[in-house]
Amino acid sequence: MLKKPLTAVAVLSLLTLTACGGGSGSGGAKGADGVAMGPGVTDDEISVTVISDFSGPIAQGGIAGSLGVEAKMDQINREGGICGRKVVVDKRDTKYDPQITTQQYRAAAPKNLMVAQFVGTAGLNAVRANIERDDMPTLSASLNTQTLALPNVYVAMPPFEVELINGLTWAAEKAGASAGKTVKVGFVTSADETGKIYLDALEHAAKATEGVEVVAKPTYTNADTDFTAQINSLKDAGAEIVMLGVTPAQTAGIVGQSAQFGYKPTFVSSSGAWSSSLGKPLEGLLDDFYVSGGYGTLNDDNPGIQALTKAREAYAPDAKPDNFEVGGWINGTVVAAALTKACEAKDLTRAGVKKAMVDLEVSFDGILPAINLGDGDSIVSHQSRINKIGKNGVQVPVGDFFESDAAKSWDESRGK
Repeated sequence: MLKKPLTAVAVLSLLTLTACGGGSGSGGAKGADGVAMGPGVTDDEISVTVISDFSGPIAQGGIAGSLGVEAKMDQINREGGICGRKVVVDKRDTKYDPQITTQQYRAAAPKNLMVAQFVGTAGLNAVRANIERDDMPTLSASLNTQTLALPNVYVAMPPFEVELINGLTWAAEKAGASAGKTVKVGFVTSADETGKIYLDALEHAAKATEGVEVVAKPTYTNADTDFTAQINSLKDAGAEIVMLGVTPAQTAGIVGQSAQFGYKPTFVSSSGAWSSSLGKPLEGLLDDFYVSGGYGTLNDDNPGIQALTKAREAYAPDAKPDNFEVGGWINGTVVAAALTKACEAKDLTRAGVKKAMVDLEVSFDGILPAINLGDGDSIVSHQSRINKIGKNGVQVPVGDFFESDAAKSWDESRGK
């Protein structure tokens, strides 16, 4: 019971809060069609936010990833929208800075039903309590198992750890590793908690793969621009295969400087370590560089990529192709499937979207194998594919999707 009279302003504020669905996102308002509406939902629109780096150190990937989401939503809107409503994308620039990320998330939260794409593990950790408090369904583009443990955060693609494990098993087989032949391998990861998890995954893969000897494990910090020490560590140890658990910034430095020092190992990276913008500056240095990617490339010929290409050409015809678009398209496809399912239940609140995500099955028309989101805490797939770098830095597949026993056994053992 209220213990003091409400002023007119207080009454108006209370009504506004109720109409917006409140802090929990459970909603109270209903649309003309009887659908319960949470924050960012009206009779005409569903607003979702993309929280990403648009002007900082990984802006190239952030812009391309957001473009994939935007192109998917534009396609949906041209086909009539979802639940009779247009889907609007509210873009928020974090500059890849956790403090700015916190500010942008707080500004976006009251105005949006869900986060269609969130880029940056450090940023996610900075607002994890907010995401939990706001009951905010969030699709992460930071594809690592750290994010799986965060409340209300979903990863709809194989994480980087799975890509790295599969990449190491493939590279070792390609090099002929066996009981009778030892292949020397080096790992490059970041000197933080994310890097430790990548290292754990790679060490597991090495132990599970006959003939692999780990000879060097140099780390880096985000402030590093000179990789002489790391390269000398790998070169002096005789690493024939170098696994890169890095971002595109480190890929450029490590591959470029290795060539200057006459060091030419086989490089294998996760999908997050390559951007097509590196194709030109590293031209001629990529003959033995491979990407283990958990989803397809813009060079694929399947219905999913055809639809993405057509949608991008309609939405942003002048945009330079980058494979991070594919990741954004995948997240956009999951958002569309979740909103459609929530609409069918007449519950476009955050709680309704989260309920729709449980055991949500999504097909991507060949871009990657179909997934089931399950409980949101599990790896959705252990499959990846090996790609080389083609024209304009765009990846070209050299094989089919596969999953290694090492990837599955690492998942089963993690956290134990």
